[in-house]
Amino acid sequence: MQRPTSNCSSKRVVVVEDDPAISVLMASVLADAGYVPFVVQDGLQALRVVRELHPDAITLDLELPGLDGHTLLKRFGCDEPGRPLPIVVVSGSTDQLSDAERRLVSETLTKPFDLFELVRAVDSVVDRR
Repeated sequence: MQRPTSNCSSKRVVVVEDDPAISVLMASVLADAGYVPFVVQDGLQALRVVRELHPDAITLDLELPGLDGHTLLKRFGCDEPGRPLPIVVVSGSTDQLSDAERRLVSETLTKPFDLFELVRAVDSVVDRR
């Protein structure tokens, strides 16, 4: 299979995903597309890494140990009220996003997702910045 490519010139993406197989796949595809992925597997770690790195994009699963994705969306929204973070929700439960949460999200992908769509969604949120 040919990997998706991008013209992102080493932008940082925090991949928030608790399933090791999915996080490795996402990180690999994003790295092949030219991004620098940082994988975190729980909500507390995600908060810390996002605050430290100020990434160009975040992919966020909603079902996480510790702080779940819904709580993270609220926290990210409070941290950056005037400048929303570039978040791509990648989850099997995207239909559970509230209207307020949807306003904090730039893109959504429902699992199972297409690898080309993942790169397209991340490219899209990075380009909007």
